[in-house]
Amino acid sequence: MEKYQAAIDLNRRNYEKLLLNINEYPELKSLSRHVVYNYARSLYTAFQISKQQSDFGNDPPYHYLEEAERLMQEDAREINLENIYVDVSDTILLCRILMCQKKIAEANQILTPCLQKAQRVLGPSHVGTKKLLD
Repeated sequence: MEKYQAAIDLNRRNYEKLLLNINEYPELKSLSRHVVYNYARSLYTAFQISKQQSDFGNDPPYHYLEEAERLMQEDAREINLENIYVDVSDTILLCRILMCQKKIAEANQILTPCLQKAQRVLGPSHVGTKKLLD
């Protein structure tokens, strides 16, 4: 679990640096999506690992999911990219986070439009479309 905490700490520092510098350097805005995604992904992964180990008496850190959801929701509101591949990867992560929190209806509301777009743009047999269906 230590290596996952180290990843969270590193990604949190990168996120905090981004927040401090984004107003002064607007060109960082294009990189912000990657920083936010990596931070949210590290929180989600640490939660999943902790959940697997929770049989040993430890409760999984649900606050990781809450923070990851906040990051991904905030990122989705601020950056409306036309890149379908970014939409798919962000949607998959956000829906997984929501599903872990038993927010099934909210996950479906987010998943459906992205899935329709992926089927239209990429086609039904594309790997991105198939990942959304998982």
